[in-house]
Amino acid sequence: MEVAVIALDGSRERLRWDSLVQPRERVPWFTRKLTGIDDGLLRDAPCFHEIASTLATLTQDRIVVAHNVRFDMTALRHEFARVGLPFERTTICTERVGRRLMPALEHYNLTSLCRHLGIHFPKAHRALADAEATAELLKRMIMEFGSDAVLRGLMPEQQAKRA
Repeated sequence: MEVAVIALDGSRERLRWDSLVQPRERVPWFTRKLTGIDDGLLRDAPCFHEIASTLATLTQDRIVVAHNVRFDMTALRHEFARVGLPFERTTICTERVGRRLMPALEHYNLTSLCRHLGIHFPKAHRALADAEATAELLKRMIMEFGSDAVLRGLMPEQQAKRA
């Protein structure tokens, strides 16, 4: 229903893009409550096939970083396959990196990790807000633990499929 990309060059933001996406079915009640996205908001949204090439171009030759990246990559691979396009990307999961680098925490969801590292994150469960928080989380973990420690979480697409 919604996608967002924030491309970083080191700690500097190079670009940002987001779009609502017309789902193939009505928005379930739980999703409406969680995200605030309803059928009316999606009425004029493009279908995935209309944004697929833009999304592919924006992520080409980049590392896809997401919190619980397996969830995002499963959905993206499925949608790209439906339009006949491959989607193979190297990934980093900030949840897994957080678990490895901060093993004593009680919770590892995006809100908890942001709170622990002092990152302002007022609006969870919308694509752009989650992408902003994840980008800040990545930058903060690199600053706190070093890029080598964070990049140890790098997963080629084949490994991400099995994770």
